[in-house]
Amino acid sequence: MADSLHLLEFKGCVDHKTIDQLLKNLKKNKDFILLNKTIGKRTYSIIVECLENVAKHAEKCTAGDKADLPHISVVKEGEKIYVRTGNLVRRDRIRMLDSSISLVNRLNESDLLSLYDSKINMPHETAPDCAGVGFLLLKLKSRQNIDHSFNIKNSELAYFELKITVNNYIMRKLIKNQTSNSPKVILDPDIGRYEISGESRPPDVAGFYGDILNWFDDYSHYLMKSRDVYNPVVINLDFDYFNSSSAKYILDFCKKIADVRSKGKEIGINWHYEDDDADMLETGREMSKMAKFPFEYIVKQR
Repeated sequence: MADSLHLLEFKGCVDHKTIDQLLKNLKKNKDFILLNKTIGKRTYSIIVECLENVAKHAEKCTAGDKADLPHISVVKEGEKIYVRTGNLVRRDRIRMLDSSISLVNRLNESDLLSLYDSKINMPHETAPDCAGVGFLLLKLKSRQNIDHSFNIKNSELAYFELKITVNNYIMRKLIKNQTSNSPKVILDPDIGRYEISGESRPPDVAGFYGDILNWFDDYSHYLMKSRDVYNPVVINLDFDYFNSSSAKYILDFCKKIADVRSKGKEIGINWHYEDDDADMLETGREMSKMAKFPFEYIVKQR
């Protein structure tokens, strides 16, 4: 591809001396230097984890069949950075590796963090396989599912390949603190949290919700470009009360969400209400009907 930029390419035996040299070369790569600082740090962390996993867990490296040697490549293609690695593993490890990655791919960010914390806090004598912890870190850093495959070589060995994708684009977050007349707003793609909650009757309702609508315009553009958002996006609307001026903008927000959903993106709305607040439940149903978009209705826990 014309817009492919190779940040790192290596095939051969990997030890700590090799890792040091590869990372030194990476830091001098002009295309890597030009990456956004946060994206660069995420990519660097993923590369380090991949190289260390190969050094620790690959089957013994020899100068035999070059096709079976470990490899790593880091390529920037448009809005994506792809980190690919490969190395020999014993066939009796395939089930463990496959189940570990499948579990990591199913978890959302909160569950990933909880599992990571529990594993690194285990006593040393009961510590888990480091490769499993490595997969957790790879998904936490990349915020994408981990692609993997096994190519059977013989009765004992298979060639294990990973592909980790990093978005070369950071979507801004929108945070507003709750006040006596305006709701709390947390719209943060970095942690996958989307929430508007509290009482809504802001003095400048157009300005308040204009920020939210403008943010969502940017975010919808990001979602439509990205093919690698690994979790469905859920917007939580949890109002204690909102006035008629707010209602128009909330409906506009819901219609924008419905439009993105109609284009095939996994995005939904959770409408929260108290179990004895029939009016708020009915309002949510009316909003859903007008937006032509099915909501999920969540009873608040007291």
